[in-house]
Amino acid sequence: MGYDPRRVRDAGFWARSYLGYLEQRPDSVSGALSAIAGASGATVVHCAAGKDRTGTVVAMALDVAGVPHAEIAADYALTQERLAAIIDRLARRPSYGEALATQTLADQTPHADSALAVLTALDEGWGGAAGWLREQGWSQDEVEQLRDRLTR
Repeated sequence: MGYDPRRVRDAGFWARSYLGYLEQRPDSVSGALSAIAGASGATVVHCAAGKDRTGTVVAMALDVAGVPHAEIAADYALTQERLAAIIDRLARRPSYGEALATQTLADQTPHADSALAVLTALDEGWGGAAGWLREQGWSQDEVEQLRDRLTR
């Protein structure tokens, strides 16, 4: 099982990149969602810019929770509002500055269609984020624990 990368080819760089997390680092994505499911209080999910790894994990969590894809994508795109300040902060860091110096703000801007492409690939390849988690070894009870954690 899995998504067909040929169908995502036209979805853009970011969607392909995010799906790469699912292929190359499924343990990290699954682990982040497991941390959310097992938390006893509030959970903060973050990465450097809060849109790429964070966006993927949060989109998957919201999908498991049953949030409509259009709402997930709109939430993902909200990072646009703070992106200039985020990129300015990251550009001053050695680990990001060199790469960001060759990119425009538009290159980094999150668009709803990227999130929708990932969610569509999850649906087509695994029946959604819950199916992807089950393929990573999650039991149905663990998927329900994540859903319950996010909806109750």
